Amino acid sequence: MRAFVYVLGASKDPNKIECPVPFEIDEKEIFFGPCKKGLRQKLKKEIDTNGKLDSETFFVGLNASNTNKERKIVWVGKIQTHYTFQQANAKLVGSKYLPIKTGNFFPLHVKPSKNGYQLISKLHSKNNDWFLDLVSNKESVMHDENSNSITLKRGFSFNRDICFVFSNIFFANRFGRGIEIKNEIFDVFKISQPDKKKIDSFAVFGFRKDHSIDGKTGRWLELNSQLTQGLIKLIKKQTEKIKKNPNASQKETLNQITKNKRGGCK
Repeated sequence: MRAFVYVLGASKDPNKIECPVPFEIDEKEIFFGPCKKGLRQKLKKEIDTNGKLDSETFFVGLNASNTNKERKIVWVGKIQTHYTFQQANAKLVGSKYLPIKTGNFFPLHVKPSKNGYQLISKLHSKNNDWFLDLVSNKESVMHDENSNSITLKRGFSFNRDICFVFSNIFFANRFGRGIEIKNEIFDVFKISQPDKKKIDSFAVFGFRKDHSIDGKTGRWLELNSQLTQGLIKLIKKQTEKIKKNPNASQKETLNQITKNKRGGCK
């Protein structure tokens, strides 16, 4: 059992997710397609090597920095199934999964093309950044500008070609607020980073050498089995409390949220 804790670089609001990834399908499932490239590459390699993930794996997402200096847990999920993007296109079908394939910045952003992939969403389209959702090196692919599709050069692989369906443990948009990082939850962050001398509820990963807040851009905090078990238990407890008293004034429907998407997550 382990958890990867990271910051949603394109989502500053501590009470809702403002980017298309992760995407709440319903109260039971969350889709995680592109974004968090290095972590997906790590898990892809693990699966390619072992045929499966080593243990129960959770993602815990925090909102990005903001002027109010508020940091909360905005989503939590447990990996239920992993797919290549080709497999996801074939298997995630029907009305339930239609929202991840429609709109402007929808998260299942590529579809299979001849020996490769074609971009069909505006997500990560700037400067052809969508290449890096599938490969770690842009030079490893050939790009057909007419169809906006890519194929691999000889000797390379789509080493980031992986996406996930998570079991939905918590998603802030459903309740109009995130989970505060305090008390026992804060203790988990502190205990898991004994080398960090200055940690608070906003600078949860401490500070860099230049004294700026460490947001772990492109990186993450990995929790061991014992800390993961404790954190997930605390998160589920807080989720039940929020369910009993949701902040109705902040609650938005998923359709309203997806209409306002303007880009992707980091």
